[in-house]
Amino acid sequence: MQAQLPQTKILVASVAAALMLLSGCGSSTNAALSAAGSSAAAPMVVTVSDAPLGNILSARVTLSAVSLGSSASGSTSVSVLANPVTVELSGLGAVQEPIEISSVPNGTYNSVTLTVSAATVVYSNSSGQVTTATATLASPTVTVPLSPSLVVNSTAELQLQLAFNLAQSFSITGSTVSFTPAINTSGAQVASENPGDRQVEVTGNVVTVSSSSIVVQSGDSGKQFTFTINSSTQLPSGVALSSIVQGDIVQVQGQTQTDGSLLATSITLESSQSSGGQEQNGAKGIIVAVKSSGGSVTSFTLLPREDFGSGLGSSMATITVNLASSTSFVLPEDAVNAGLSASSFGMTDLFPGESITVSGSLSGTTGAPIIDATQIMLSAESIPATLATAVSGTAPNFSFSLNISTPSYLTTYTSMVTLNVVTNSTTEYGNGLTQTSFAALATGASIEVHGYLLQTSPGTFQLYATKIAQIEAPETPEGGSGGSSGDN
Repeated sequence: MQAQLPQTKILVASVAAALMLLSGCGSSTNAALSAAGSSAAAPMVVTVSDAPLGNILSARVTLSAVSLGSSASGSTSVSVLANPVTVELSGLGAVQEPIEISSVPNGTYNSVTLTVSAATVVYSNSSGQVTTATATLASPTVTVPLSPSLVVNSTAELQLQLAFNLAQSFSITGSTVSFTPAINTSGAQVASENPGDRQVEVTGNVVTVSSSSIVVQSGDSGKQFTFTINSSTQLPSGVALSSIVQGDIVQVQGQTQTDGSLLATSITLESSQSSGGQEQNGAKGIIVAVKSSGGSVTSFTLLPREDFGSGLGSSMATITVNLASSTSFVLPEDAVNAGLSASSFGMTDLFPGESITVSGSLSGTTGAPIIDATQIMLSAESIPATLATAVSGTAPNFSFSLNISTPSYLTTYTSMVTLNVVTNSTTEYGNGLTQTSFAALATGASIEVHGYLLQTSPGTFQLYATKIAQIEAPETPEGGSGGSSGDN
């Protein structure tokens, strides 16, 4: 089945997304909204994202506290995180995910203090072995400047972005792993953001669905998002809304509306409860090993970043995925819009380092989980690198090469040193870049490219870019404590 969907947008926090995310959280949410409705406070959504990964395959971090500081008012501290939240950061890349809605009193805020209470990482060592470690918290609390300062003087919705640099947050030396938050922060009114910043995307299990709305439980945070459905909502070819039921695994792309709601612009059915008459489980992650026979992959090992369904839980263990002649291979429509053809992704095109979403039935009851796959969908991934060649071509169709940082799971699994990238009219630009300024970048510039990675021939790869953003160095924490740079 070929999904017929519009271009994938980057997951960016919106106030509406966070309102829906916390709609079931009870009195704390109601209190925040009540306070935000007064003339002395404004609602704020807190979002997270990540930057360069190195050889990190997965990273789950528990944030126990986030607060804003205002030195002008006697070092006032305002908490913007009601309860601890655990987030898988490595799968975000150039995307952002909402984690909280809060109420912020009017005032001027010039710093952010963040506390991490737990951090677990999965990485590939120099031999390509998948290694899991619980990090010691070298400096669990850091305070970084908020520049420019965030001025709150109305009830307009706000956004606070926490952009982690995972390669610098984790220090890995041999079997010793420590974590110190290395982040960039920014705050702004949502109304002042670009339209692309209001796009949202959630993948997970359907909680409820009707002719007018769908509620999806995120496979990452476990939070629930509600999307309005109308006549403009696009569905995969041959799929009717009435055929989507509770427990199905879907990817919903949406747009924040002016009334504060979320409108579903597209719904991709990644796994149906009706498939084989069994409950469908699934995961999105990175392939770390493959087994082949006759030139086709028969099974592979997946390191999950997100889990769906009741059988897998939220462990960071690898999953064995078995393929069959009946397994379907699917490209999301935004991958087609980026320049991929339907024939470019199949059983012979799977390789270690590739990002995919798998759905199927759980067949292993002991030891490592085993999924008999009914569907494999190519997923987008974010690759941080430096520009190896000058950008060539004429807008919007650029081509260029990237130098992949070493060590990296891509250099370990594929021996990739450089990577060819192409853009087209659907490619977006962010974090200060425009199509024009990107074309003028000098070689050596640090960028992050989000898109679809394919092996076009043995040992040759190409990335079809959906978004390109600049990479900034983490801000220096106040008081001298800093993010540790490790031997990743």
